[in-house]
Amino acid sequence: MGGDRWAVHLNLIGFALLFSPISTVLGIFMNLLSRKNEFEAERFAKETYDGKPLASALKTLSVKTLTQINPHPLHVFVNYSHPPLMERLGSWK
Repeated sequence: MGGDRWAVHLNLIGFALLFSPISTVLGIFMNLLSRKNEFEAERFAKETYDGKPLASALKTLSVKTLTQINPHPLHVFVNYSHPPLMERLGSWK
């Protein structure tokens, strides 16, 4: 970082600069895994019991929390750990 001696603040800045892209890539993979698990859990709930109460609960939760129903796919890919509502409901058909 251009320092002539050991300095904690320069090391922290260097660590943050190096770790930020690594954290983003790891976060994307963790989100993919989480979304996959969510789809499996919802499919299990639909097959084991009934999907109508789950769909109703997801819709109610989405309305009450003012969730964006159909966000941009790139934003979902990078930031969402759970699938958006329309994608969830569409996977049950």
